[in-house]
Amino acid sequence: MWVYLNGEILDSSEAKISPLDRAFTFGEGVYEVIPSYNKKLFLFSEHLSRLKSSLEKTFIPFPKELINLEEVLHQLHDMNGFLNQSFYIQVTRGVQEFRSHQVDSKIDPTIFISSQNLEINPYRLNPERAGLRARLEEDIRWSRCDIKTTGLIGNILSLHDPSKERVDEIIFHKDGIINEGSRSNIFFVKDKKVYTPSLEQNILPGVTRAFIIKLLKENDISIFEESIPIDFIDESDEIWLTSSTKELQPVDYINERELPKKNTESQIWKRILRLFDLY
Repeated sequence: MWVYLNGEILDSSEAKISPLDRAFTFGEGVYEVIPSYNKKLFLFSEHLSRLKSSLEKTFIPFPKELINLEEVLHQLHDMNGFLNQSFYIQVTRGVQEFRSHQVDSKIDPTIFISSQNLEINPYRLNPERAGLRARLEEDIRWSRCDIKTTGLIGNILSLHDPSKERVDEIIFHKDGIINEGSRSNIFFVKDKKVYTPSLEQNILPGVTRAFIIKLLKENDISIFEESIPIDFIDESDEIWLTSSTKELQPVDYINERELPKKNTESQIWKRILRLFDLY
């Protein structure tokens, strides 16, 4: 497997990162995941803009090497050979000679990029297959989930708690209000209107979330970004999760309880998913 590290493309076995990198000692890093279908990067400009935003919010300078990011991704796509790939792009504050809370302003960011095979969304192939299983959890993460940082311990602890039944996704809530999934944004449908939590709740500004909101508006489907109470789950006709690699996928079970199936012939999520093929 070929990877990119600080200006070089290397075999992954040869890529070496110092243990004094501040991503290792302090978790100081941001990342982005960009899907590519048949060598066509999906919403590249939007992903790059979010990466720049994450860097700005964490005071990590934008590395000049990322000016040619699109070219690097295409090169890795060819070298790793998969038809469809997801690219993981990580930028850390860099290597500092001594571990210290004080940041050395002269260090350069570390840039690491890898790719892996990207499976086609199974709901494209069979929209009638069973939906995802999710579990509600109190949101234990830090309050700046609008920044796509590498510090994902709260997400991992909730999703992989060995004392609880394994699920496809965790749906986080705080003070009775739905936030997002551990690795996704969430949408609800009620009476042919679509609802999703507001970005004012400091949730991740999902690129796919924004894309779907755009599709909804273009197709004259009402969309509301607002605070959504937990009770709204029981009132909803549809619930979907969205992300860059999963696109859009429906939820059938929450807390081991099957959600009622309503208006299955005219479900909005199926209509929106079909529109992905046009982009």
